[in-house]
Amino acid sequence: MDAGRTQEDCHHPTLYYDDGNVVLSATSSSGHRSFFRVHRSVLCRHSSVLAEMFTIPPLTIDGRPDALAETYDGVLHVQMPDRAEDLASYLGALYDPLGTAYKRFNPYTPVLVEGALKLAQKYESEALRQRVVENLEADWPQTLAQWDARRAETVLARSEHGLQPSGKVDGLYLDDRQPEPASAIRIASDYSIPRILPAAFYALSQLSTDADWATYRAGSNPGKHLRFGARTARWDLLDKRDLMRLVHGQKCLAAYTRAIGTDIFGLRCHRGVKGCSKARSECWKYFQENAPVSMDDPLDVLHDCMQLDSLLTEMPCATCVADIAVMAEKKRRELWISLPAFFNLQTEHH
Repeated sequence: MDAGRTQEDCHHPTLYYDDGNVVLSATSSSGHRSFFRVHRSVLCRHSSVLAEMFTIPPLTIDGRPDALAETYDGVLHVQMPDRAEDLASYLGALYDPLGTAYKRFNPYTPVLVEGALKLAQKYESEALRQRVVENLEADWPQTLAQWDARRAETVLARSEHGLQPSGKVDGLYLDDRQPEPASAIRIASDYSIPRILPAAFYALSQLSTDADWATYRAGSNPGKHLRFGARTARWDLLDKRDLMRLVHGQKCLAAYTRAIGTDIFGLRCHRGVKGCSKARSECWKYFQENAPVSMDDPLDVLHDCMQLDSLLTEMPCATCVADIAVMAEKKRRELWISLPAFFNLQTEHH
């Protein structure tokens, strides 16, 4: 018998294939039932758990193999225990082998793929899980070289948006075109994706807790801050452990930044050039006075230390400038390697 349809019945707009030979249904968070008409062979190929489920003969009427007890649209109907939103995310990933649904640096990606990761774990779809994880990891640098490439892209994007009176490019604010760190941290912590955590925590450490994703998009004037390139985070997704890690990391970063003053600009001139130590302290004073935002970002401060000649006119001698650049590069590498310790990530399970 065909399952009785109600007003709330909803065929999924893209995951209801006319040639599908099984219908899966699940209840959405709003209480409505969603139906997905898919292919048994696709499900079985990606999941040993589902393959096993399909080996169990379906219920029939009066033992007649051609009369299935539970059908929908003329094919076998299986009512799934999962949330419809999670099932849609999982099936969407199954039917999108190239991951084309996930745009690069899309701040919604962690939210969109959570259901896929949850059910990939439950139904033992390891290849699918790996593909989703790779998409997430691609948005977060895992090396200093990748971080610098991202930083250069972000600087370009920021100037591109700054040229527009509305602050929008292709209908999007800068914040809509950058990965969002809090949701990345949440999904990485919940689904064991430790490689994205150092960069995500560092990015989050640069943001104000007032800059909330939902708050900045609510109300009558959502562009008030976003049009000027404001960056936000979904702060509500973080738990107590995340926040403790963040505070610990911010303290370590602040101490690391302060140490630049003594470790790099406090050293004496090897050549004993008169005025070098004064010029060095003037350089450090320049950073403190002209880069209040950047002082929270020691990777950025050290990057600028490597190119003093493009920032300042009065400088220490050439030998000092070269020494500062070498030392800054070394300290940047050290800092990058220290991020997991700064944010207490060593306890993260691999």
